[in-house]
Amino acid sequence: MNLQDLGLFEERNGNMNRALEHFTIAARAGEDRSLKKIGEGYKAGYVSKEDYSTALRAYQVSANEVKSKQRDIAAATHDE
Repeated sequence: MNLQDLGLFEERNGNMNRALEHFTIAARAGEDRSLKKIGEGYKAGYVSKEDYSTALRAYQVSANEVKSKQRDIAAATHDE
């Protein structure tokens, strides 16, 4: 079971704080579905603006790191 699934499990059981923790960790690892769940929680009022902003920034850092690694691999392959 991954963090996204654990978040969904906790959400279904009404443990919104624990669900947010799982979704936040998953979003930091680049899981876009978790970021969407945090956004939904923000719209529903159980996630603070600060928590949503923090998760969004962490997700963006992760996404940029992946893109950078992919560019480096592509550049190395192209140079060969």
